[in-house]
Parts: sequence; structure tokens; C-alpha cells
Amino acid sequence: MKNSRVKNNGKSFLFPIIALFSLSICAVLALVLVGGEEVIYELQQLNFVPDEKTVCIDPGHGGSSSGATLGSRLEKDDTLRLSLLVRDILEERGYTVVMTRDNDSDVSLADRCKIANKARASLFVSIHRNSSTSPDATGMEMWVHSSNPTDDTLLAQNILDCLDTLDITNRGIHSGYRDGADMNYYINRHTKMPSVLAEIDFISNKTDNKNYDKNIEKYAKAIADGIELTLKEMHYS
Repeated sequence: MKNSRVKNNGKSFLFPIIALFSLSICAVLALVLVGGEEVIYELQQLNFVPDEKTVCIDPGHGGSSSGATLGSRLEKDDTLRLSLLVRDILEERGYTVVMTRDNDSDVSLADRCKIANKARASLFVSIHRNSSTSPDATGMEMWVHSSNPTDDTLLAQNILDCLDTLDITNRGIHSGYRDGADMNYYINRHTKMPSVLAEIDFISNKTDNKNYDKNIEKYAKAIADGIELTLKEMHYS
């Protein structure tokens, strides 16, 4: 009888623990279902410890993905040129720069995020060229996650402010996705660190292309300045 009581008491002790664990799991699932994108975004960043001196630069497109085009001009080529210059400047300043690609290669969106997350980068900047059916569309804009995270928005604003000194039309910071505010660009959703998708000038605008080619080194320095300023304001430098 004594042994039986001990066994029963052990089972009785486990029941509340199992019940509490089950309730916790249900609560998390409920938050995800109700909160949607914002909660998923916040949960994936839990326990992520960045390397404070590491930055990930992502040249948009590459390989079979040309991106936007104008005649023989390809977005994938422009983004790589600018990204490599940004890398060189940051490395000269003592930062470790991880590139999602450093040549004309295919890299999936999932792999781009994995590269940044594995490197524990403190910031992620994806560089693109914009395009429009209107040849008059011009300027730069930044895209962040739909939940408007503080550090992501800070990064976007700092890059915009530094580029603003070059007299580029400022189209501001946008959140979500071009085709829907309740959606997000893949890289903004699946990176664990603050991230921004930067649209630098319109490839569909001939004047923008001339400015891009003429001022590409200045563009690179401005982007690097914005990144470094953000790291300092986040107390990473």
C-alpha cells in the first residue's frame, strides 16, 4: 500500500506540470494566430545574439534572376557593383562584412537569410534598383517589416539621411510589401537582425542611371555611413 501511494503521488505531481506546459504551448499558438506577422517576427528574434561588428550586405538578384532591366542594363549587375563598394568601405573601417553573393550567382531568398543568420550579423541591408512603367519615376526608398521595428526603421532612416546629402529624390520609408501592407518582403521577415530593403534609384529612369554611374562611390559611402551610424546608435560601435 505504501509503494502504491508513492507512485500515485508522483503521478499527481506530474499532472499540473504537464497541464501548465500544454497551456503554455496553446498560449504561444494563440498569439501567433491572433498576432500574425508581428508575433512571428518577434518570436524568431528571441535568443538571437548578434556579432556587433558583423554586417550582411545583400546584392539583389543574381544569376538567372536579372531583376529590373532597361535594354542591356541589368539590376543584378548594378546592385553587385554598389554592394562590393559598400563592403570595401566597411571593411576598411574595421567591420566584418558577409556578402550573400560576391559574383553573378543564383542565391535563393532562403539562403540569403540563412547566410546572415548563421553569421549572426548585427544588420542586414539588401540593395536593389527600382523600376516603374513611368519613365519619370525617380529616387530612393527603403522597405522595412510591416510591424515597423524600431531598429529597422532607424537603419532605414539613417541610410536615407546620408543619401539625402547627394540630392537624390527621397521617397521615404515604407513598411510591408509593395503589393500589400499586410505582407512583407521575404528578407525582412526571415532575418533575425534589423533589416532593410533599399531601392536605390530607378533603373527605368535614364537620369537616375546617369547619376547612379556617376555617383556610385558616393552612394556606397553614404550607405556605409548610415550603417555605421546605426551601429553606433545601437551601441554596437
